[in-house]
Amino acid sequence: MKEHNLPKHIIAHSKSVCKVALDIANKLEKKGIKVDKDLVVAGALLHDVKRLDKDHVKSGFKLLESLGLKEVARVVKTHGLKHFEEEDFTPKTTEEKIVFYADKRVINDKIVSLEERFKYLKEKYGTEDKLYHYTKEIETELIG
Repeated sequence: MKEHNLPKHIIAHSKSVCKVALDIANKLEKKGIKVDKDLVVAGALLHDVKRLDKDHVKSGFKLLESLGLKEVARVVKTHGLKHFEEEDFTPKTTEEKIVFYADKRVINDKIVSLEERFKYLKEKYGTEDKLYHYTKEIETELIG
């Protein structure tokens, strides 16, 4: 993250996303669901590695793929909302869904409710309600 000149506040955000993601992964494992926690941690910490770029989802994916980190790149590719309508950008695996969801539970470095995060996203970016409903479905799938 430091190698790509990420500001401290983005690093702090990524660490909080990682905390949420690991908590979910641990809960799923207790239910007997297999989760690649190393992939979850890497994806959560690196999901915003190119956050300063105009399209940080695509550029983060390309960077990580170029480094041979294909699975982590896929998690990064599916964490955002910008390309939500594009099939290849929607989370499919458990690990992808965990990081996608965990990112939607953190404002800056503060862990918040899904409702609070989407209120923030709507005010700041005009995020559509259907994205909240989609994320709520993932929340139900992951944590009930």
